[in-house]
Amino acid sequence: MQPQTKKTLLFLITIVFLVLATSLLVFSTEPGRYRGPPYRFFPRDVAHWFGWVGAALLGVSAAYSALKRGFPKSIKLWLSIHCIPGILSLVFTGIHLLNKLGRIRPGYFFSFFTFGLMLVIVVGGIAGRYVKIRVVKDYWRILHVPLTVIFYATLMIHILGKLGVF
Repeated sequence: MQPQTKKTLLFLITIVFLVLATSLLVFSTEPGRYRGPPYRFFPRDVAHWFGWVGAALLGVSAAYSALKRGFPKSIKLWLSIHCIPGILSLVFTGIHLLNKLGRIRPGYFFSFFTFGLMLVIVVGGIAGRYVKIRVVKDYWRILHVPLTVIFYATLMIHILGKLGVF
């Protein structure tokens, strides 16, 4: 493993640790009762639809991997098709998450962690594409795919948990 790769991997581990530590400090894990009506920006069903639209946009964005291999001459077009739905999905899932801010509970930790991971992936993707610094580009080439795999795993757990599968 090259020294630059080791530094990048250490940087990723540090970022994940800081996100987890911050989340544990911000979100209380002690039991408690919430008194009073829950504050919501949107009705519950509307907020869930924002989440489903965000997930659908993520599916469109994920199609980039298949399309760039099938049509290598149009790779810049496919990269734009990959980036735009990715950014829009971040906006829609952010709106989906707004309802949880009024009443933060320990059960929402996974939702916030998944959103934080998505935020790191999207912002890092934008930086990897537009920032011309070699360290940023190398960092993103190494970490974009593994972080995305972890994100999709946590997203599936989130969706299946909310559907009552487990």
